[in-house]
Amino acid sequence: MQDKKIIIVGGGPIGLTAALQLAKQGKFVTILDSDKSKNNDGRVLAISYASYTFLNQLGVWRDSLATKINTVHISYEGLGVSKIKSSDVQLDNLGFTIKYSDICNLLYEQIKNYSNNIEILKGFAKEIKSYKDYATISYNNINDHQILGQLKADMLIIAEGGDIKFPDIEYNNFDYQQIAIIAQFKPQVPHKNIAYERFDKYGPMVLLPYNESYILVWSIQKDFALDIFNNNSLSEYLNNGFMKRFGEIKLSDDIYKFPLKLQVAKTRVLNKVVLVGNSAQTVHPISAQGMNLGLRDVQTLTNLLQYSDENTVFESLNDYNKMRNNDVKLITGFTHLLARFLKSKLLFRDHLKGLGIIGLSNFPLLQNQITNYLIFGI
Repeated sequence: MQDKKIIIVGGGPIGLTAALQLAKQGKFVTILDSDKSKNNDGRVLAISYASYTFLNQLGVWRDSLATKINTVHISYEGLGVSKIKSSDVQLDNLGFTIKYSDICNLLYEQIKNYSNNIEILKGFAKEIKSYKDYATISYNNINDHQILGQLKADMLIIAEGGDIKFPDIEYNNFDYQQIAIIAQFKPQVPHKNIAYERFDKYGPMVLLPYNESYILVWSIQKDFALDIFNNNSLSEYLNNGFMKRFGEIKLSDDIYKFPLKLQVAKTRVLNKVVLVGNSAQTVHPISAQGMNLGLRDVQTLTNLLQYSDENTVFESLNDYNKMRNNDVKLITGFTHLLARFLKSKLLFRDHLKGLGIIGLSNFPLLQNQITNYLIFGI
């Protein structure tokens, strides 16, 4: 069994960011990653202004790869409209969109500068065990799944995007019975760096500007999604109503879909095992907050570990657990409320939804406070 200082399970943006920040502090980190290459990952991430600031300070940013979001247009079919502008909260931009693979490549570029502090192992994480003073993890070969070995670490950080579950940590779960459809299209009119959140009878829709296109994230009920794909009628639905403002919608060939569930760990720390990112909380995409919550996890954890030693690390991990509670509860609670409340088809409640969105624009202080929470957390 090999002894390691810190092992990070997961080589996506959250795990790589944690490794880079810890290496900058002089710590020694091993990354265990099951993915051979992320160069072909076409997902696009929504990055808040606060997340951009953090990544930029780490040297993990390139303006040419990102698209600004200056305005968020929120509407409910037939009633409410609200606009949030970056100038409302005294920022240059509300956030950005950037491709998942681009973020990973930028992180790898920086990690090369810390080759003495960061080791990367390729393999699938298997059994994890946590003890008072250390944690162990066994891992398999990525090609033939043969057992490669077992590692022992002073600290194990799980940033595996929710794919690996630590059996001794309980989660609060909720199945939305929804499918998220993700696709890309080029509008016939320039997007002007405006993002949209649209609530209609079929489900919440998010449109994120990216390069000259829009990334569509549409959350709809499972039976409706099944009907759409069985009848090949996705474009037909999108070329009516609200979407007409963008001209004729021609979707890219790559259309992704996945089930939507809420999953929040009841504790983020168990002895020397720590959860960050989607391993700690998986949220509804209605407000595009998943990546930003994960980066705030990393910031909080690494800031606390910066001045920790063997005698104070337990205290730092407990502080991390406590400090992330309020932020995660607020954001997951907010997105859960929207996803559940907007599901109802009752006429009276429909009007309340629309009036609530109108109300945001009539109370700018409240609107700006909510915006600040979504950008910076609490």
